[in-house]
Amino acid sequence: MKRALPLLLGLVAVAAVAAGVALFAFGGTVTQPIAFNHRLHVQDQGLECTDCHRYVMTGARATIPNVEVCSDCHIEPLTESPEERTLVDYVERDEPIPWRKVYRVPDHVYFSHRRHAAIGGIECTRCHGEMADRERPVTRPAVRHTMTSCIECHEDEGVSRDCITCHR
Repeated sequence: MKRALPLLLGLVAVAAVAAGVALFAFGGTVTQPIAFNHRLHVQDQGLECTDCHRYVMTGARATIPNVEVCSDCHIEPLTESPEERTLVDYVERDEPIPWRKVYRVPDHVYFSHRRHAAIGGIECTRCHGEMADRERPVTRPAVRHTMTSCIECHEDEGVSRDCITCHR
């Protein structure tokens, strides 16, 4: 019995680490502070991804929109929506919206939105799915990103598969 306890504890520890790695790699589900509706903004209002994710074409990170971006249109409520009221409250307080990231890139991987979107001409939907159709906030990755999926894309696009291209 004394031998079984350390073995059991070891198995539990391995399972916990595996679960943590899987959550990091494949993305867990998060709760967003505002029930953001992409469809309303893209299809109904005619906005483009780059209208709100302003650094897609110029930076390594696309950025998640915050009060500085949202206040361009939402300095005061445009509708009776309680979600919009929550957004306007953040804008009025000049308080960052606590959006939760759903896409994560491991620390040893270098990824640049500019390199992929502006230089490579890769459409947002290839990596993020059909966001324009979403009426509910993003709570987990719509597209699973793995080293295999990245290599397949590099092969499809005819770009370097040299390790140093992405791994730092």
